[in-house]
Parts: sequence; C-alpha cells; structure tokens
Amino acid sequence: MNTRLTTGLALSVAAALTLAACGGGDAAEEPAAGGGEEGTDAPSVAHVINGSLGDQGFFDDAARGMSMLEEDGSRIQNIQADAENPAQWRSNLESVSGNDWDVVIVGTSQMVDILNETAPKYPDQSYIIYDSVVEQPNVASILYKQNEGSYLAGVLAALVTTDPETFPLANEEKVVGLVGGMDIPIINDFLAGFEKGVEAVDPEIEVLVSYVGDFADANRGFDQTKAMYDQGADVVFQVAGGAGIGVHTAAAEFGKYSIGVDANQNPLQEGHILASMLKNIGVSLDSAVKAYAAGELEFGKVAEYGLANDGVSLTFEDNGDIVPQEIQDLIKDYAQKVIDGEIEVPTTM
Repeated sequence: MNTRLTTGLALSVAAALTLAACGGGDAAEEPAAGGGEEGTDAPSVAHVINGSLGDQGFFDDAARGMSMLEEDGSRIQNIQADAENPAQWRSNLESVSGNDWDVVIVGTSQMVDILNETAPKYPDQSYIIYDSVVEQPNVASILYKQNEGSYLAGVLAALVTTDPETFPLANEEKVVGLVGGMDIPIINDFLAGFEKGVEAVDPEIEVLVSYVGDFADANRGFDQTKAMYDQGADVVFQVAGGAGIGVHTAAAEFGKYSIGVDANQNPLQEGHILASMLKNIGVSLDSAVKAYAAGELEFGKVAEYGLANDGVSLTFEDNGDIVPQEIQDLIKDYAQKVIDGEIEVPTTM
C-alpha cells in the first residue's frame, strides 16, 4: 500500500468517476461568466466551504485540489464562511449557482440538505459534493472509505499501547481514544473502523470516545484529549477537523501520542503524531473536474475510494521516524488483507 498519493491515483480516480455505479482565496469580487483563464478551455470552478481554510486537514486538502486546477488553467475561487453559520453557507452556494461557474464544489454532510434544496433550482448548474452523497441529476458525489483508513489507525494505536518498550511515551495500561467532531454517521464510520482495528490486535484494549460538538473548537478538542490521557490513553486519533488541532497540541504538552486525519499532519508536533490517515480529497477533486472537462463525469452517481485505489491511506512521512519500519510493514499487511477481502471492515454508512 502506498503511503503517499501518486500519479496513478489521479488516473484511477478519473477512471472510477467514469465507471462509478455502472485564484484561490475568498469571494472578494464578482466572477465573470465563462470558463477558465483566458485562452484555455479549463473549467471554471467555485468551492463553497462551510467553514474556513487553515484547518491543516480536510478543507485545506480540498483547497490543494483547487490549486492543482488553477495550475492547469482553471479560474477558481475558494469561498470561506463562518463554521457556525449555515445561512451563510446557503447564501454563498446560491451566489455561485446559475452558470457563472462551470462547476460548483461543496463538501461534508453538513452541506447535504442545502445542496439538495439548491441543486433543483439550478438544473443547468453542475455540482460536485465530496465526502457525502446528494442524489440529484446535476450532482456528482464522491465518497471515501474512511472506515478502512481508520482500521489501519486502530491497528497502529493498538500496537503502540501494547508495546511501551518500542514506544516510550506509552504506559503499561492498554487504553486508546478517538476524538470526533460531531456524533454523526460519517464520524462514527471512522470510529467503527478504528475500533475494528484495535480489536484485531487485542480485544482487551479499552477505546475511549468523545465528540467536540463541532469541527472548529480546538480548545475543547484539547480538553477532551487531556481527559483521555488522564484516563490512561497512550494514543488519541483525531477526526475533528480544525478542532483536532487541539488533540495534537495536547499530545505534545502531555508527552503522549496522537494520529492525524485528512492531510499529513505529522509535522505539526514532531515526535508525537504517529501517522495521519489520509483522505486524498484534493486529487479526487482535481480528477473529477478533469473528468467533467472530458465529458466523462457521471452526474447522479457516486464514486468511492478506499484502500484498494489509494483513496485513503496511512502516511508515516515527516513523523520523526517514531514508528519503526517493521511496524509500518505489519500495518501494510493488515491493509492488504482488507484489499484482498480477507478482512471486512464495518461501516455506519
């Protein structure tokens, strides 16, 4: 299993989008109608974010895909918003619908109802939603098998908490934790995979779970992580967006371990972040828009990406070499068993 995305993923994403089910910055100026930069045929793309950039994870990785499109000639715009203001998300989506942009992109389950209500009003507008599904004829949906990637995170956490000799920041207790953003199906899909991975190593390990209540409050993420460390946890897996930055801060402050999500967060607290479970969002969006430009993007359909096509993965890069190669190789073996169908990872989706 590759721990980083390669060009091969870009090709597999484009192919999967075809076969499934068979710059930058804020909105500071009014967009002009039409395609990409002058002299190119690249589609123009607006990305409506139900929050802000700077989470060093989910939205930032989506913005990375937007930057890739811009480099290829697309006119792009990332439209940020207050993470606690759904009315603003709706207003921003309405403002870019109506064919001033070739493609409008949104993400997360929090945008499902808003897009379900907006898309029928603009039947000629092409939409892409990532990390959720909207069943509308002008919407292409992209899903990631976060349960599979989280399974590997669970295996890693279990190997750490049962081996304090190899991982000196671990104690003799067998306890790990997961801090989620909200108690919603997609976050619980992370949890289902994580728990399965922990159980695969040692079913006696205790898994602590808490929810921040949003994806922005890093202070609450910090406090909940501290509480887990106080209860004996050695490793906390954060699946809380921007709030998860508090998880990593707590790991460094209290001399424990954490696991990142969505993007490579390993350098944020070197020596404490064991690995990051990647959802390769940016590349999937880049490939989806390229499929749109080629007339191959299927609307009303869902494309899914998991371990088998590197849609999710676990990266150990930039982590200060705190996970020995033999442990990394063992986790690759677990991944291959999932790919080969020997292990079935539960899902809440």
